[in-house]
Amino acid sequence: MASPRRHPFLLLPFLALSLALAGVWTPAKALDEEIGPEGAPRITLMVPLTPLLVDDHQQLLPLVRRWLAHVANRSEMRMRMQPGSFDRRLAEITRYPDSCILGMARLPEREKLTNWLSVIRRDRVIFIARSGDPFQGGMADLLREADNRIAAPSGLYRPILEKQGVRYAPVDDQRALARMVALGRIRFGIVLAGTLESPDIRSLGLRTVAEMEPLEYWFTCSRELPASMTLRLAQVLRGTEAEALRRVALGDAQQPSQAAPFNNDGPPTQ
Repeated sequence: MASPRRHPFLLLPFLALSLALAGVWTPAKALDEEIGPEGAPRITLMVPLTPLLVDDHQQLLPLVRRWLAHVANRSEMRMRMQPGSFDRRLAEITRYPDSCILGMARLPEREKLTNWLSVIRRDRVIFIARSGDPFQGGMADLLREADNRIAAPSGLYRPILEKQGVRYAPVDDQRALARMVALGRIRFGIVLAGTLESPDIRSLGLRTVAEMEPLEYWFTCSRELPASMTLRLAQVLRGTEAEALRRVALGDAQQPSQAAPFNNDGPPTQ
């Protein structure tokens, strides 16, 4: 883990990056909408700031909204969409029984934190740079080069860097992060591979300079959400219609496994 004395670097560089970011991306009103039947039991669905799910104004992509509307209507639940960083999402899902997350990496240390309902995508964590960046080398070389020259979202990304003592700039929105790298505001970024699939990011001329093994990202809910609601959501998410809509919305480069139970202490849903 990086020693505490290494982190005062954030003050001036982060201020500069924040000002730079203002010129890269200015959001409209952030996502705050409700989907599903009026008067139905309500959950808050926390949405990661990734181009796979939201546009550059933090509004749900139309195909993602169509998929979630199907899930909300079939499970007879009212979903309130809220964008947020990983820290906010984790705080919500561990504090409030009506909270769920749309896409959380399933890691051993998180296993008991939530109920894992359904895989929505398999994806890789990648390191990106501009297409003309001269870097050539392995992961160890990259981490040395990236010190104080990389931006990272919250979640599993920052611990990867902190364990190696790599200093970074925190930028939770992966689309804005990719644009900063493309404009040369910062040399490297660490993001989901799916970020580069977005048409507006694909045109920026970025390249992958290193990547990690694929992880499963899940639709997951608070362990305190009533079992009847959890079961309904899991069954609809894993149904044929919802699965077809998910594939259209999120892509299906790697077929996700659906074998895990919805509740760590209960029976499987299929």
